[in-house]
Amino acid sequence: MSPIQLQTQIPPRYLIRTLDSEDYRHLRRLERELWQDDAAGQLCPYYLRLCTEMYADWCFIALDTHEENRPVGYVLNFPREKTAYCATLAVHPDHQKTRVNYLLIRAMVKKLLEEDVEECRFLVEPGNQDARSVHQALGARVVAEVKDFYHEGDTRLWSSITKADLEKVRDRYSRLKLVS
Repeated sequence: MSPIQLQTQIPPRYLIRTLDSEDYRHLRRLERELWQDDAAGQLCPYYLRLCTEMYADWCFIALDTHEENRPVGYVLNFPREKTAYCATLAVHPDHQKTRVNYLLIRAMVKKLLEEDVEECRFLVEPGNQDARSVHQALGARVVAEVKDFYHEGDTRLWSSITKADLEKVRDRYSRLKLVS
């Protein structure tokens, strides 16, 4: 009788990594798929190119290893002194309600802690409860409401997490052995 070979470790479904220049086309595709019907519209191509060229080590992309490393989500962050601005966290609808959001947030939090930021700010539509609940889980509090942000009649909320909030997230993630 021949021995049965068992796979001892299942590879992860999603791979999270920082951006590189080649990801520009993936970001453009995801932008079209995710935001084409959104009132605010798609992000400007120059903005996306800034992410891949100047802020690549602050931005993360999620790849589905079960779909030949197809990009399925991203988080775009911009540092300014000791504050980071999380401009966009987006996941393709086919991959929402999976671990992708969590994995992208985990990568972002790890970067924020490594860079010793004092604050991270999130911009969100008031009615986007999914995004707001993610921010609240990180300890974010609404600090400002901005009228006419992208266009007349558009309202956005700035939420903020502090360094102390980030440390609490690190403690929670460390207890769960999600970060070291």
